[in-house]
Amino acid sequence: MTQDTLHSYFTGSATEQQRREILSWVEESPANKAEFLEREADFVFDSMPDAEASQAATTHMLNVISPKRRKIRILNAVASAAAVFVIGAFIWLLHDNSRLNEQVLSLTAQNEKLIAIPELEQGESILNYRVNPGVKGKITLPDGSEVILNSASTLRTPARYENGKRIVELEGEGYFKVESNPDWPMYVRTSRGVTVKVTGTEFNLSTYSDDAALKLTLVRGRVSLLDEKNDTEIAVREKEEVVIGNRRQLETPTRKPADIKVNTSWKDGYLVFDNTPIREVIKKMERWYGIDITVADARVMNNTFTASFQSESLQQVLTLLDITCGIKSKIKSPTEVELR
Repeated sequence: MTQDTLHSYFTGSATEQQRREILSWVEESPANKAEFLEREADFVFDSMPDAEASQAATTHMLNVISPKRRKIRILNAVASAAAVFVIGAFIWLLHDNSRLNEQVLSLTAQNEKLIAIPELEQGESILNYRVNPGVKGKITLPDGSEVILNSASTLRTPARYENGKRIVELEGEGYFKVESNPDWPMYVRTSRGVTVKVTGTEFNLSTYSDDAALKLTLVRGRVSLLDEKNDTEIAVREKEEVVIGNRRQLETPTRKPADIKVNTSWKDGYLVFDNTPIREVIKKMERWYGIDITVADARVMNNTFTASFQSESLQQVLTLLDITCGIKSKIKSPTEVELR
């Protein structure tokens, strides 16, 4: 198979006939499959921009990965697929003058050690930003801070920050660039009972209600995690990933050096998996494409997946899942897919 033909496939410019010929060629032998995956990996790694580089420069995708590990990834399953990234598209802005419904825990005079998390006052004007599955949205907050919302996410914030308070509530995933002010912290509250206290920083927070855990990735600056009920606060180090399970394990969180590009590349239009369990892959693909995925064979869940998705169709993604993991698929409708 010529390099030009494969390149047209990777960039999405191949004709339907060319795509069929390429997939038939891949199935002919293990050597063809290995060659296809290696060339696919080279294309993806070479075309993903480095967040630290200038706007005109590009580097290899996930440059924290050693060449040896990269080869392992190629053999396991590196592939490219579709992700529509529409900044600001389909944002629903709802105006609500009532107090948020969730219970707010406040400081009690009987225990001065309790952590005080400010609450939204009754009568404040509340803005609800929502993005549908399959799209992303960019929001500028009243103080000039910016938030990029991932698919199927909601951010609630006062229309104006008054009384010395900056408080927002997140359901889903958001990448925050918070205007720095140590004397005026921002509080990002979640439904898990964990709040992020921010004084000026960039971080990624994933707190979907149907995920097993909350995950915070601190890119730069300073944040801490608060649990008012259990009187707990932990500081997060720069370039650290902290994972909190559903049982409010703030006292014993999972902490490790963050893979910044894996955790934040979604905001730049990339969906990156790194030896990710299929259960998590399914959830992210559902949000990314706005589809529902069912599993007809429980053995599918025994797989892990290493891949980078960017600009190809859902059908191509499913084909590559078959090639790399042996997972068969059936598109039952434009919004329903079955794996087996």
